[in-house]
Amino acid sequence: MTPHIRVASDVGGTFTDSIAYDEKTRTITVSKVSTTPVNRALGTLEGLRKALSLQGGTGADVAYVGHGMTTATNAVIQRNGAKTAFLTNHGFRDILEIGRQNRPTLFDLTKVKPEPLVPRELCFTARGRILPTGEELQPLDESDVREAGAAMKAAGVEAVAILFLHSYANVAHELRARDILADMLPDVAISASVEVNAEFREYERGSTAVLNAYLRPVMNRYLSSLSGMLQDEKEGLGLAADRPVMVMDAAGGLMSLEGARLKPVHTVLSGPAGGVVASAHVAKLAGIADIITMDIGGTSTDISLIRGGRPEITRSASLETVPIRLPVIDINAIGAGGGSIAWIDDGGALRAGPMSAEAVPGPVCYRRGATLPTVTDANLVLGRFSPQSRLGGTMTLDLDGALKAIDTVIAKPLGLDVYEAAAGILRVAHANIVRGIRVVSVERGYDPRDFALVPFGGAGPMHGSPVARELKMPRVMVPPTPGILCALGQLISDLRHDFVETHVVAYEAMTETEASARIRRLTDRADSHLDHDGVARENREMEVRIDMRYRGQSFELPVTVDPMTPGWWAILPDRFHAAHRARFGHADQSAALEIAGFGVTGIGRIETPVLPELERGGPGPSEDARIGDRQVYYEPGDTGANGAFQTAAVYARDKLKAGNVIAGPAIIEEVSSTTVLYPGDRLTVHASGSLIVEVAA
Repeated sequence: MTPHIRVASDVGGTFTDSIAYDEKTRTITVSKVSTTPVNRALGTLEGLRKALSLQGGTGADVAYVGHGMTTATNAVIQRNGAKTAFLTNHGFRDILEIGRQNRPTLFDLTKVKPEPLVPRELCFTARGRILPTGEELQPLDESDVREAGAAMKAAGVEAVAILFLHSYANVAHELRARDILADMLPDVAISASVEVNAEFREYERGSTAVLNAYLRPVMNRYLSSLSGMLQDEKEGLGLAADRPVMVMDAAGGLMSLEGARLKPVHTVLSGPAGGVVASAHVAKLAGIADIITMDIGGTSTDISLIRGGRPEITRSASLETVPIRLPVIDINAIGAGGGSIAWIDDGGALRAGPMSAEAVPGPVCYRRGATLPTVTDANLVLGRFSPQSRLGGTMTLDLDGALKAIDTVIAKPLGLDVYEAAAGILRVAHANIVRGIRVVSVERGYDPRDFALVPFGGAGPMHGSPVARELKMPRVMVPPTPGILCALGQLISDLRHDFVETHVVAYEAMTETEASARIRRLTDRADSHLDHDGVARENREMEVRIDMRYRGQSFELPVTVDPMTPGWWAILPDRFHAAHRARFGHADQSAALEIAGFGVTGIGRIETPVLPELERGGPGPSEDARIGDRQVYYEPGDTGANGAFQTAAVYARDKLKAGNVIAGPAIIEEVSSTTVLYPGDRLTVHASGSLIVEVAA
């Protein structure tokens, strides 16, 4: 039988989410299993098997595998990447330590900077210099490179990053040093900065190259293990060797296993990217273009703003103070999730997070020996979960344990009853999330009231209504399979290759012909990579941008252009002024403009799975959709009223039909998540499978 099932998995801090899509029947099955921290590939296989078995399929039926993981991110956070060395120009040995002048806490004398990924004793230099024009000022001293290579070998390094000044203008020195070290250190992963990011700004480029080198051995081991397990017929999935296995990158695209092994830095921060891509897709199906996503998992909440159906992309990000200069979806991650631990600070204030119970031991209600209450425990105590429910389909919950933990750790010290304390935990968590949403909206000139809130992740739909109400957002859209949405993103994302070329020049000093030639060179490179991927010409798309700034500015803004449109070069200044005004609130039409660089993104469009539409129903849900009633405690708002238990109708989401209308208070249950409707909320089931909630004022 021809393979006809597409599968994907997303490995989170607490759960591993998997999805299977049958291309013939257009049916979707999902699974949610606990993440296996010792070897995350084991949880991936378990989840994929479960999702496949619900389709009646096996590994032989799989046509495609998508994978998203936190392997790279965790390696940086936990500082357990490869032992890495650094080679740079003579006189610049401390470039990674010095960094930039920006500091997260400028006046905090007690703040200790995290140790750099490369200790100073493993930073080496070589004489040689390239000018910004690309001209060689001083030849590379190959004896310096060999001397550094011998010291690296004696130190037992596992990876090497190479950064030379202005290598973006002339790659010769970096590539020659790479070749010398590759001969001397055959089993060591070597990353030249120009192979990862060929842009100016040596500190950010060097930091990105170091991060790539630091992660390569870790990612190679993990992906080799995962690939072997997927193909193992006895203990694994039995996947055919020629089946494509694609990895999610941080910009919301896909890359091959080979690409992920060579450039694992692209997978840093990629975990939430799949959910953002999927959110934009399902919101479009529901006729909603402008959304703010709220992905609440076990450890964090990841927030992103989408306008016109397109996620915001930035080229500057950081992870644990390590700068990354690569295209990534603009996501604001905060330490607020279902596993966030509730505690009382020295001033007697209730706090929630950023410390997390993670997968092990997890919340108290998971019965794994935890004693500190979490947001999940508060939701259970307040009736959001039923004590009889099985989280993720298998995990039973310990209500008595959650009650005892909240009472002992929070309620009694604060002089509250246990339900007031649990409601307080939720209100604190909601306040943290609201602040995070304001960072990507209000602080950037966007009014949250103009957007719909899209909560997903295992805990997202439980908190969508109160967060939206706090921000005066009128609508909440809960997507299909919200707890598995990141995995869905890996089924609908396109292939993506980004190329950049730094070229600093006054706008008036460059002609349209020269600009077009530079763009054509980058487009040819993108086409070459898409050729290698086997993408047909009709399925390709090129996105072109020019980085511009006012002369004298330190940073630039990307301006999207279409070189095939007549007069595109002449109207470029107007496009930049408009972009500057939108971003910063002002523009100077008389100021001189400067080009900083060119960029091309080559996109290989995939055949997007057609998601099933729901059967049409009446305004009232069917009798079998309502599975009971439950007493649910709804915390008060800022009105001064007291919180109270109310009777909430409980519905099974898989029994709902298009057109059904449900008024709050109510609970919508499914395998991957639970949606909570507050009193006054009104939910309508959309034909696409999304739940559209009109939030009570």
